[in-house]
Parts: sequence; structure tokens; C-alpha cells
Amino acid sequence: MNNMNKYTIRSKWSYTKFFLWILLYIFPLMACSDDNGEVFPENWINISTEPLSFSFEGGTESRDAILGTGLDAAKVTSTLSQQGKDWITVNLENGKLKILCERSWNNKPRNTILTLTYDDNHKCNLPISQEAAPSSADQTIKIIGAIADSEETDKKDETTQNPLTLKMSYDGNKNTYFNSKFGAVNYPFHITYELETGHTLDYIVYTPRQTYNYWGAFDKFSVEISTVDKPDDFTSIGSYERGDGVFTPFTITLANGIKQVKKVRFVITKAYQDRVSCAEMEFFEASNNKFDGSSVFADKMGLQLKEGLTENNIKQLPNKYLKELGLALLKGEYDTSYRSASYRPYQKPDIMATKNKTNKYSLRDNPTGIYAKAGETLPIFVGEIYEGGKISMLIQDLNGGYSNSKTYELKEGYNEITVEIGGLIYILNHVEDDIPLLADQASEAQKQIIKAKTVQVHFGAGKVNGYFDIQKNTENDWKNILNKAQYQDIDILGKYSHITWKVEDFRAANTEITKTVANTDRLVELEWDFMGLFKYHKEFNNRMHLCIDYKATSPNASDYRTVYSVGNSNSYAEIFCNPARFGVRCWGPAHEVGHCNQTRPGLKWAGMTEVTNNIMSTYVRWELTGTSYLIEENNGNGFYKSAITLFKDNKTPHCVGYSDDTYNHCYEKLVPFWQLKLYMIDALGQKDFYRDLYEYYRGENSLATDAESMTHGVYQLDFVRQVCRMARIDFTGYFKDMGFLTAVSTKLKDYGEKQFTITQAQIDALIAEIKAQNYPKKAPADLYLITDNNWESYKNK
Repeated sequence: MNNMNKYTIRSKWSYTKFFLWILLYIFPLMACSDDNGEVFPENWINISTEPLSFSFEGGTESRDAILGTGLDAAKVTSTLSQQGKDWITVNLENGKLKILCERSWNNKPRNTILTLTYDDNHKCNLPISQEAAPSSADQTIKIIGAIADSEETDKKDETTQNPLTLKMSYDGNKNTYFNSKFGAVNYPFHITYELETGHTLDYIVYTPRQTYNYWGAFDKFSVEISTVDKPDDFTSIGSYERGDGVFTPFTITLANGIKQVKKVRFVITKAYQDRVSCAEMEFFEASNNKFDGSSVFADKMGLQLKEGLTENNIKQLPNKYLKELGLALLKGEYDTSYRSASYRPYQKPDIMATKNKTNKYSLRDNPTGIYAKAGETLPIFVGEIYEGGKISMLIQDLNGGYSNSKTYELKEGYNEITVEIGGLIYILNHVEDDIPLLADQASEAQKQIIKAKTVQVHFGAGKVNGYFDIQKNTENDWKNILNKAQYQDIDILGKYSHITWKVEDFRAANTEITKTVANTDRLVELEWDFMGLFKYHKEFNNRMHLCIDYKATSPNASDYRTVYSVGNSNSYAEIFCNPARFGVRCWGPAHEVGHCNQTRPGLKWAGMTEVTNNIMSTYVRWELTGTSYLIEENNGNGFYKSAITLFKDNKTPHCVGYSDDTYNHCYEKLVPFWQLKLYMIDALGQKDFYRDLYEYYRGENSLATDAESMTHGVYQLDFVRQVCRMARIDFTGYFKDMGFLTAVSTKLKDYGEKQFTITQAQIDALIAEIKAQNYPKKAPADLYLITDNNWESYKNK
């Protein structure tokens, strides 16, 4: 090293030579030694003290360090200030001082002072510094402008009152969103973003609308780019098809990056509900300073350290979670339970929902048993991802409601994600393949698909909460899992159902979880059977999610879930935590699951939203308890009599007419649907009657779904037609008694206003059509009187 300063330690006599010579003459023995009798030469050590600087990549430096004659190198100690020992290693040997500096991932410079000490009077200081590492975070490319074919400028989001303009898609807030002008869009629909120049575009992240109904999520679209030199000359970089109503974030990776991108244009040819929306569109330039897991871990999953790694090596890792992981592995103290697991693929819920014409079942079939706090950084290792696979992590905080979740796409290898919210974590691994919910029912070919598309994930941070799986765990396991649970909620997996509920409620009730799971599985199984899903091999390939929702004011159902409110009395806890009370309380969950299972539009025409789901509720309650809601409720008076009065005696149309109450006479409206079950299935023994009816409505030959031009009355008339056809019985007299064949023209309030019209001409034409079939039998004239108590008397009618 040029122009080195030399540091020389001299004895005090070198500064007062004259006096010391006298003292040495008088006291020769004391002058040549310290108190311990060791003799010090004029120079105790000769070394450069010029400050030593390292780049962020670290390295090794060596300096001559010559001890004075007769001094013992073993007595020289070294210390480092300001935690320097975590990144500097010092070795003094054979006249050389070797300094090893570890690679830094810290985006701030760091400094320390190396002090070499022989004794209290003989010390030497050497300043050491290391430059800041470049940021490992990818850089967001600024959007300087955007234009779309349309944007909603007149209205705001009903809940948040945020604007719905295009700027909401690049405001840095995923809780706001852009929406096209209200109403169906014209395709193709274009959105063009102009980017700040001087960057390389490496990838794009599209986050669909994350609230409420998810309308506008892109399904089919392509992406085009232009560069600075030709800003209006667009080149396609890819076409994509996500599926209808998929609202998880979507990452588009540009293999080699594109330099000097000027504009990015999205050409959308299909979006959910023919609207276009976007919570956030983000463009990124990748960092060149990414942490390389292979430099520390011997395997891709971060479960085994490379040989020879020291504690100091591990302390350089980019975040405290990786450091904790590395140190635990080094000490052999790392517990992989729940942290490292394999996650099988499940079919995309929209596939069976489309086939069965129902709501979508759950996205959360892969709970991890891990939870995180808001702002926590999670190192996540992902094993090999199959070709075309998209693996995501969803984190959910139910304190903010079921929709209060965030989804992050995971790539193969090392991922580092700082979560925006806290909560339970799920892995999303969804495929197009036809694979069953229950893996043991899969064919050999399906088992091969499941095996090939199973992905291993290791969470190097977050906390273990655990979860219960009826196909893996026992009641004794549950006691241990519940005892160790640290988060407020916990996941319970059944065969067909998935419960997420409060840990403290399970503990307070000392829940026998295997009985609770048996109850919810049986509920789902009964509804599937009633719908004919088992008969026609159309079982859903996802579970039904029954979940607590701390913001809900009452239970409700939608795509992917049914939710249950806490309320002041926390009364819904009894349903899931006290299996002995499930039968008595089953109406609520059967009602909500029934909503998800409503076949639309065939059995969910206007006015039926709170009616035909209760066919399921009534059936489940009867099967589980042997009691009938239609007989025992309504203050003990039941609903049969009031239905007869309303429809037969008063000639009221079955739809009843306009009311501000969505539930307007919903139980009286339910009566004829249940009476058909009592007569056809119980009295006549035609066990497949409703199974076959549901299958018709799932089929291609059912009425077209565009009822707006026809009004929903045509679906009610078709119900009459199909009941007669399925049963080979003329029910026209009965349907007149129950108001199905009564002319009406009205608006119905059924989660929005809908026109409902049935004309006398339509009724006359349908009756003539049914008469022309010459069915061998007519329904009993007094069928309107059948109930759960007297159905056996109709066996021979």
C-alpha cells in the first residue's frame, strides 16, 4: 500500500531520553521491564494504520504486522467496535494481519475500529469501513401518464367513496381501483400507460380489483410495448387467458428485459362481467443485487446449509428472518413442522362453478398453518414449479372481513415478501386439469397429475399456528394443535368442508373437532346429493369454506365462501364449536351453503334468491334432526297454512309482488318446492326427482341465461314444464293452486330490481303444451295440503 503511515509504539524513555538514561543507570533492573518482568523493545508493533475500506462484496486484506523482538504474538488480542465482529474476522500470524470482510446486503455503510492490544499500555487502532450495498429491491418504474377507452368519472366506490378514474390504477394503493364507464364495455378495450424513460422493463404486475364482487378482472388480453425511439410503434410481447373472475395478482415476466420502454398497452378482449377494472398496474426494473440463496444453502428449499459456513457468514444474510433460519440450521435446532410442506394442485373453482351453474367454491384448500404480522418480511423458498404453473401466497386478516386479503405471486427459488396485512397464510396452486377433491378417488392418470404439479414451499419466517386436517389428524392431534395455536383463528379441513374459526371459542367449548368436521362434511354432502352431483359425477373439486368474518353484520354467501358474523352474543360459535348443537343450529350454514349451490338461472329466477336455497336448508335439517322448519317455525304455526291462504285462497301470484323486503313471504314461497319433494321423493319413491331436475338446469338444453329480454317469468313457467316432464305427471292444477300459473307483471326487489312478467297467453300456451303430452297421471287435486306429517297418505294418489 503506497504512502502508508507507520504506527510505532515506543517506550516512554524515547521521549525523555536524558532522564531515563540516568534512571537506567541507577535502577537497571526496573528500567528494562514492565511490572510483569517482560522486556519491551523500542517498537512493540510495526503496522500501517491507514483506514481500510471494503466494497459491499467484501474480501480479504493482509498487512504486515511485525512484533518487537521477544514479544509473544499469542498475547496480542483483537477487538472490534459496533458489532464489527459480525462482519470482520481477524487473524494475526507469522507477522501478517489478515482481515476478512463478509459480503454486505445492507444498503447502509458500516464502520468498525479494530483494536490490537498487548496490554493496557500497548494498543493500536485500525479503522475499517464497508460501502453500502446497492438495493436488493426491484425498482418501480414511474408511470407518467395513462389513457383508457373509458373511465368512470361520474360515480365513486359505494363503500370507500374513492374515485374510479384510471389514475386509481397507478396511485400506489391496491385498495382503490380503476373502473371502466359503468355498463358493459365494447371489446377490444385498450389501456395504455406511459413510463418514465431510462429504465429496463423486466416485469409487470397486474392486480385486479380486490374488493366485493371483483368485476372487471382481466380474462383474455394481450400486452404490447413501444420504445423511446418509436413511441407509437407497438410490438406484442404476449397474449394471456386467466379465466373468468380470477382476481389474484398476475405477473408478466420479460425474459431478457426491454430497455427504454416508452408505452405499455393492454388490449382486453374479455373481462369479468364485461366490465374492466384494475386495482394497480406496476412496472418493474429488476435489481442486480438479489440475494442468491445458493451462496448459503445447499438445497433450493433453504433447509440445509452449505458446508463450511460460519456464524459470521450467516449474520450477513439480508434480513433477520434469514439470519434466524441460518443460525437455527447451524445449531441443528430448526423445526420444519408446517414451515416446509408440499401443496397439491386443486382445480380452479370457476370450472365446476361454470359446469354446475353455481357460485365458485373455495380458493383456500391449501392452508399452511403459518401466520405473519403486517409489515413482516417473509423469506419463502419454492421448489420446482411445473410448466405453466402459477403459485401464489394469500394472506388473510379476517378482522377486516373476508375480502381483507392480499395475494403475492411466488417464483421458483427464493422469494422475499413484505406482507401488507397480517393473518393466516394459504398457498394457491390451481390448475385446469380435472382432478378430484379427494385424492384417494383419483384415477392413476389423475394421481400422476397431482404428483407432477405438487409444489414444495418453505416459509423461513412467520409463526407456526398449525391447522387440523381430518384426513391426516386425530382427535388427540387436535388437542395438541389447539394448545399450541398462537393466532386468533385456525383452519380446520374436512373432506368437503373447510372451517376457519376463533381459537378461543374452540378452547372454551373444548370442541371435539372430529365431530364438528363430520357435521359440516355431512351438510355439504347432503346438499351435493340432493342436487344430483354424486349421481352425475359432478362433485365440486374444492371445499366449501365456512368462515368467521369479524366485519360481517350477518351471515352471507358469495363466491369462494360462506361467512358468519360474530355479533354481540357470538351465537354462531355454537354451530362450529359444539357438535351436539349442530343439528338444532344447522339451518344457518345449510341456508348459506344453499345459496352457493343455487343453480342459476333455472332455480334462481327473480324473487328466488332467498327461497330455493332453503330447499337445501329444509332437507339438511330433516336429515339431521327429523324435524321440519315449515311445520315448527313461525311461532309454532308453520308455513303450510299461510301458504295456502296466500296462494290458493287469495289468488296471489307465487312471486307475491313488489316489496322492499327481499325476504317477502320467502317461506310461503318455499312450500311448493318442498311439497314436490314430499310427494315425488317420499310418497312416490322417485328418489332421483330433484337430482334429475337439477341436472336439467345444469345442462345445455335449459333456457338461455339472457332472461332480461324475456323477463324472469319464463323461468318460472319452465319450472312448471320441467316438473311435469320429469315426473310424467300433469301438475298444472297444483301449480294454479300455488300461484305459479297466475298472470303478473311487476318489479321484484331481489338484490336489485328485476322485471317479472307472466302473461295469461303464456300460461294458456304452457297448459296446452302440457296437456298435449298426455301424461299418464294428474297430480292429486288436494296436493296443496301435503305436509311432512301426512305425506304417507299420498303414496297411492
